[in-house]
Amino acid sequence: MLVITRKNGQKIMINDNIEITIVEAKNGVCKVAIKADKDVKIYREEIYLQIKLANLMGTSSNVSAIDSVSELIKDSKNLNDTKLGSVQMSEEVIVDDKKPQSIKIKKDDGAK
Repeated sequence: MLVITRKNGQKIMINDNIEITIVEAKNGVCKVAIKADKDVKIYREEIYLQIKLANLMGTSSNVSAIDSVSELIKDSKNLNDTKLGSVQMSEEVIVDDKKPQSIKIKKDDGAK
C-alpha cells in the first residue's frame, strides 16, 4: 500500500487513465474527485461489498446465507439516513474469495 500526503488541489495519477484530485481535506474528512474512463468501475467500499456479496449469493444456494444477506440489506437501508462521509455499518461483512461458499456476517457489539 502506498501512503502519500497531498494538499487541496493536488493530484494523484494511476496509469494514464485515472486522475484523483484532492478537492478538500479538513477536520479528518477528505473529499476526492476521480476522473477515469467510463469502463472503470468506481464504488464506495460499502457498496462494493454489497455487490460482491450479492454476486456470491448468486452462486450459492445456502438458505441461511441468503437470510444473512437479507438482514444485511435491511440494515443497509439505514445508510440512506446518514450523511455522506459519516456512513457507519452495524455489521462487518467478511467475504473470502478463495471460498465462494464462505460468507460470515459478524454483529458489531459497539465496543472498540
